[in-house]
Amino acid sequence: MWWRWLLQRRTWWWLAIALLLRGAYFWLFLHEHGLHGAWYGWGAENGDTPGYFEPMDAYLSGNGYRPDFRMPGYGLPFLIFRWYTTPQGAGTALLFLQYALGVWSVVVLARCTRMLGATPRMQDLTCVAFALFGRVAVYDVHWFTESLCISATIIAVHGWLAGLRSGHWSALLWSGAWMAWAVFLRPIQALWLALMAVGLVLFLSYATRRRLILAALFLLPFLLVDGLWVRRNYIVHGQLAPLTRGMVMPELAGSQMYPVMRFMQVIGGNYLHWDPSATIRWFNMREGPLGAPGKRTDKDVHMPLFALSPSITVDSLKVLAREMAEYSDSTLVGDARTRALGLITARCDRYIAHYRSERPWQYQVTARVRLTGLFFRRAGLAGLLADAPRKPGPWVTPLEVLDRAMHWSVLIGGLLGACLFMSRWRTDRIRAWLALLTVIGVFVVPWGLRMCEGRYLVPLYPWLLVLLVLAIAGRSMLGKSNG
Repeated sequence: MWWRWLLQRRTWWWLAIALLLRGAYFWLFLHEHGLHGAWYGWGAENGDTPGYFEPMDAYLSGNGYRPDFRMPGYGLPFLIFRWYTTPQGAGTALLFLQYALGVWSVVVLARCTRMLGATPRMQDLTCVAFALFGRVAVYDVHWFTESLCISATIIAVHGWLAGLRSGHWSALLWSGAWMAWAVFLRPIQALWLALMAVGLVLFLSYATRRRLILAALFLLPFLLVDGLWVRRNYIVHGQLAPLTRGMVMPELAGSQMYPVMRFMQVIGGNYLHWDPSATIRWFNMREGPLGAPGKRTDKDVHMPLFALSPSITVDSLKVLAREMAEYSDSTLVGDARTRALGLITARCDRYIAHYRSERPWQYQVTARVRLTGLFFRRAGLAGLLADAPRKPGPWVTPLEVLDRAMHWSVLIGGLLGACLFMSRWRTDRIRAWLALLTVIGVFVVPWGLRMCEGRYLVPLYPWLLVLLVLAIAGRSMLGKSNG
């Protein structure tokens, strides 16, 4: 059976390594980022956290799942824990679930490289390297979707590979269930879900009818759960919404930040207001859509000269910056504030239209290249440790150096490995397909969505690491190291 590897000695060695290394990270990051009085318990709270948990508390109170901007994949385990404990207890329990699945994902990822033909030494390298990946482990203590999404996707891909090898329906149903959860955690994972189903049709060694049946079985968990979600959205809102009902949070869509953010995305500027070097800060946007006390300090922020066009001059950019500053004045209230927001929105809409028509190459290509550079440099991400560690130790500098080294080596090496395997499509189709999935996952963010937040790169690290390891291993047969 496809699950017998659980009984092998190597599996238990991998589990011991993962428990030790990810456990050390969990303890360290919990002290650095958590345990400081967050409303939901021991973890690190952020601006997105209430959007995941408040709808579940509303549901328990009998008010339905609202606000419902986000899909309920992350809130679901929180809801289960809430049936038995307080919001603080549920939030803390969720952290330990993230840690447990994070540990298991290390073991499963090493198993994936085994199924893809890596040597035993390369399998062990994958286990140790992924367990040491601090930029992944740090999300175990944050109430973000990254930790659970990474684990769910790794387990799903393992089941997918097992299904390709054995053709067993249980492996594909198992894989589809985990992938369905990954989509409900991060809707962009629907791309992987669809392409994995296509891969089953292309690569299974059966008649076409049986391939289609097995692919449909893989999709069945998502179709069932999403069908209920679509039905609920239609009843509540009168619209068909298979995933989320929009890309923008309601509080952002109605703020002064959103029009300037859209302009930044069009020109390829950094729109992450909390980033000290973000382009958007030149336009006096620092405190977020809802505002925050105090003024954040800028770092090397200059006028974005790449935004200029015949109709967008230096003076016009200064006007927009001045209007943003005026809007931030707390004495501006009522109709005057509404008019100021209307002026900012209209001005940004004009600038966007001018840039598209007057700078088509910059709009279509250069801006996306610039966003890719920001994405690869992990725009908006702080260091692994708190800015002012409460207990400074000798591990601070080594961890930061290791974080940067692993990021660039895995990113560059993984992309080169992806190119290598995609060039071997005819002889190495499974790894070529995994490479294609990874490349699409990386570049859909800056090129398709025009986004640059470095957090969105984190779920791709496991697959970039696998491609790097496989390229080093130099093996080409699926499952040659079968064990």
